[in-house]
Amino acid sequence: MDQERVTRRCAIEALRAGVPNRDVVRQLPPVQPDVEERFHALLAAPEAGWEAGKQAPGLLIEGDFGSGKSHWLEYFQHAALEAGCVCSRIVISKETPLHDLAKVYRACAEAALVGDRTGPALEEIAFSYHSDHAPGYAELFEWVHRDKGLDPRFAATLFLFERTTDPELRKRIVSEWTGYPMRVPDLRAALRDLGEARAYHVTRPQRVQVIRRFEFLSRFFRSAGYAGWVILLDEAEMISKYTLRQRARAYSHLAQLLGLWKGTAVPGLAGVFTITKDYTGQVLLGRKNDLESIPRRLEETRDAEYILPAEAGMKAIKGKGIELRPPTRQQFEEIHRRVQALYTSAYGWEAPEIEKGEYLSSTGIRQYIRSWVNTWDLRRLYDYRAEIVADQVRITYDEDADLQRETPEEEAPPAVGR
Repeated sequence: MDQERVTRRCAIEALRAGVPNRDVVRQLPPVQPDVEERFHALLAAPEAGWEAGKQAPGLLIEGDFGSGKSHWLEYFQHAALEAGCVCSRIVISKETPLHDLAKVYRACAEAALVGDRTGPALEEIAFSYHSDHAPGYAELFEWVHRDKGLDPRFAATLFLFERTTDPELRKRIVSEWTGYPMRVPDLRAALRDLGEARAYHVTRPQRVQVIRRFEFLSRFFRSAGYAGWVILLDEAEMISKYTLRQRARAYSHLAQLLGLWKGTAVPGLAGVFTITKDYTGQVLLGRKNDLESIPRRLEETRDAEYILPAEAGMKAIKGKGIELRPPTRQQFEEIHRRVQALYTSAYGWEAPEIEKGEYLSSTGIRQYIRSWVNTWDLRRLYDYRAEIVADQVRITYDEDADLQRETPEEEAPPAVGR
């Protein structure tokens, strides 16, 4: 079987499962010019942001279930990689709750990819990184040592990364930058071995500085010659599952990562979130009424510091989202034609015309595509003429205790032999 047919079958497999991949994007690029233009403008923004020390406002994509949000994120990822950016794509979930920025950071660091290498970006870049040849190393080194508000661990680990010849220590430093902090005794011992025990006052990681980890890694990628760091975060509607205080933190983090909170700009970072279309009506203005409840309930509490950035995040959801429009009838017919041709070429079997049913713009295009593929599967394999029945997926915005659990930040394992 030739490679082209394998690629097409991979695309059909992804369409059958309803989970778009790079092969799907190549065969069926999304169609909505205003979304595409906004994203390409965002890709061009990091360069100007470096000069001004600012972060360009990110994008919030909103749409119903099955409207193509994940398809767009897949497209964004490949566009970002082709533009010379580092790109991370994650799903807001139980393992990566948006109310815990440390876990989100770790997931983004681990998921980071670059177009010119295979494997995790941070590990790949660090493996071949040499300070003498890195175009922006001097600027990075100056920044971590000049910024007095920065956790000294950044400067200490960068110094060790440059000076050490121990590959195991380098791996542990990369692990620290990924979000698994080294134990303080191990870090101090490594500095002492290089005669710099007193130069850096290192303690446990400062949790309030998690957003600075994004800044450090963004600057590190920049120093290695990459244009910026694009982070794509799917299913922000999971915020509704948290407690009120956790939702406040999550909205605050959303505002920070989108570059909408003036106190935490991350130059070089470009953030994109997806969220359901009815989130504002159901959560911000509905039964939870977060727009009013969060400021009122958090006032004069230990979480009052989250009120203003949380309001910035909620206002972004309420008024800055880019709505995904359903395909026109003409676009719908073109999508059907292309999927039919793709299926035919993937299996060497002429996919016949089938009853597509009435096109309803309220029905997600993913549902239509899956029904076509399944119908052709049954016809091709069993000569069975099926009538596909689809159930409407109902999204709930109720709180969920499983998504509210909070755990302490993990440390890297102790050093061997210390």
